[in-house]
Amino acid sequence: MSELPDYLAIRLLASIVDSSDDAIVSKGLDGTVTSWNRAAERLFGYTAEEMIGRPISILAPPDRPNEMAAILRRLSAGERIDHFETQRRRKDGSIVHISLTVSPLRDQTGKIIGASKIARDISQQVEARERLELLRREVDHRSKNVLQIVQSLLHLTRAKTHEEYIAALEGRIRILALAHTHVAENEWRGAPLNALLDETLSPFRSSVTHIRLGGPSIFVDATTAQALSLTVNELATNASKYGALSVEGGEVSLSWTVGEDGIRLVWAERGGPRVREPSVRGFGTHLIQSVLPNQTGGDVDLRWEERGLCCELRIPPAHFSRGASAS
Repeated sequence: MSELPDYLAIRLLASIVDSSDDAIVSKGLDGTVTSWNRAAERLFGYTAEEMIGRPISILAPPDRPNEMAAILRRLSAGERIDHFETQRRRKDGSIVHISLTVSPLRDQTGKIIGASKIARDISQQVEARERLELLRREVDHRSKNVLQIVQSLLHLTRAKTHEEYIAALEGRIRILALAHTHVAENEWRGAPLNALLDETLSPFRSSVTHIRLGGPSIFVDATTAQALSLTVNELATNASKYGALSVEGGEVSLSWTVGEDGIRLVWAERGGPRVREPSVRGFGTHLIQSVLPNQTGGDVDLRWEERGLCCELRIPPAHFSRGASAS
């Protein structure tokens, strides 16, 4: 097979360069741009007419003023730079992450006269790596946090018998796992409040009692999801033993409103046995009064009213966003 004439080979090479999906640029040893393909126009926003004859340093981001000069020095020494990850500034001022390969250009005598560079947009890969690292740190933080809470539950849970202890502990760990699942499904950002509370209360629903939920669509952060699940589980457990959920016709409403000072949730029991404030507070009451304030900086107000227990929970604005999912 005969070789192509030089002019055809040059035209073929130019066509390949021009149709490449990667930005392909050449420059002199002084950094002046000598060629600029269409992919470079798409990637950086400058046309060939705007860039040829101008310094490549136009693309240097403000925090990397000396990087291009260092690359040119390495090229002048005959070094090739492979898959160097860096950043460049587009015409509109935005920053793009690129993978850069730069090779020396030589004349017929072998003298280095410039450089060719191939740049590929890797913004999506960089963002994916950063997101993965953020998730990794969040998972690590959440796992340690859950383990600490489980340790506290192990030490503080009280019961008259071994069987009661196991049942109480399993219930609390189940709630932690439930909150953990909701948060994980939302990439560790948090959980929709309505879905979280509905599932937390699901085991306590029966044909002879009634549980009502009501409030706006709210997305609570991971810390609040965990604290609320534990708190509401304790309230429901107490109601199923001594309160409105322990008798036929008993009713519990859990409603929430949103204001400038945060979320206000109200747990109200009706139709149950007459209640009185206990003289000695058990672990369940201690957990209700402590876990939410400790985890979120919120407040808990427990009131043993004649018609039933009322618990008001207040959560600061920093721990939630409006809507069914995080933005």
